[in-house]
Amino acid sequence: MAVLAAACSPEPPQYFGPPQAPLLSIPPEPLFSRVSPAAINSDAFAKRQPLPGQLGYLETIRFIDDGVKYIDPYAEFFVSPEGQMCFRGLVNRQMLEFENYQNYWCMYPEFVNNVEELENNTTTVNSVRLWCILQAPQCARRMGFWNFLDESPWISNSIKAETRPSREQRAAIEHLVYLMGGNVRSDQASTR
Repeated sequence: MAVLAAACSPEPPQYFGPPQAPLLSIPPEPLFSRVSPAAINSDAFAKRQPLPGQLGYLETIRFIDDGVKYIDPYAEFFVSPEGQMCFRGLVNRQMLEFENYQNYWCMYPEFVNNVEELENNTTTVNSVRLWCILQAPQCARRMGFWNFLDESPWISNSIKAETRPSREQRAAIEHLVYLMGGNVRSDQASTR
């Protein structure tokens, strides 16, 4: 009964909580289970101070997380204990029926070339895409548990995540990259 109640809980698991639908008799250990909660979104990765009138490091992370949760309450954005920006949910063309929220797509801020706002005129659910720099063409990594139904690759040259409002989210991600010591390298990302 307790397992059924936990499975129907309105609270989404965070940072690789217990697997949603374990296929093994012994569930695998969650990815970040041995990490102190203080290591998630650690301000140790804030390398620069915000400009006057701009959001701070933790406020920017919360704003981006709120944007992805607006589209999908089980989606998530955070900075990993290694200093990577990570998204969970329907990321990089994953299909809804295959998503078990046990995988994250992560990228180091130093490897972000540009952030692009993408409009979807069919579903009206817009998204942002973080592109890798040319020197690190496969810098986006999927981490987590293997899902035999999901055939998407474990590496990519970009991360695409649905969010709202996409224009403000793009600016917030660019700002977070700046705060973490990276530089958005393309003028095209900021001219829209």
